[in-house]
Amino acid sequence: LAAFPELENPHLWQVQKKAIANLEESLISARPRALIQMATGSGKTFTAVNICYRLIKHANAKRILFLVDRGNLGVQTYQEFQNFIVPKDGRKFTDLYNVQHMESNVIDDVSRVCISTIQRVYSMLKGERQLDPLAEEKSGFEDDFALASVPVDYNPAIPISMFDVIIVDECHRSIYNLWKQVLDYFDAFL
Repeated sequence: LAAFPELENPHLWQVQKKAIANLEESLISARPRALIQMATGSGKTFTAVNICYRLIKHANAKRILFLVDRGNLGVQTYQEFQNFIVPKDGRKFTDLYNVQHMESNVIDDVSRVCISTIQRVYSMLKGERQLDPLAEEKSGFEDDFALASVPVDYNPAIPISMFDVIIVDECHRSIYNLWKQVLDYFDAFL
């Protein structure tokens, strides 16, 4: 039933389809930024996974960065990818495509989707070899405003074109000040 949300709640399925269609229209129009606003419990992560599938399958996206602002949200997102059944195929997303839940500061070459906290990506861009796992346990918003903005220089290990699309999920509060540099660094659709 999870693969066919329209059977569970037709209204939510219509909301999700509309969000996907509007995002696709935005991307076709080459708009670099798009916002999908959905109510709590409306299947935002499911919709985002569906979008990732469609971008890889139909738009030939090479790599997608899925940003969260707390480690536990990364775990939940990874589980959503593992449970997502590809429409008209029956296989799970993770059976078809490599999804990396980043727990180190190394991006796998074969990953089509990288799930990471914004804190980890910032750490990687600064050239740090590791990130203290505790740094991912609270929202970047909690101490974001206390941090001074430190420029992120070009890091040849992480080219600006590494990701075709960046999905900023549940970290809308954390994309300002220090963390904004993560988004500004990449040449990707947001």
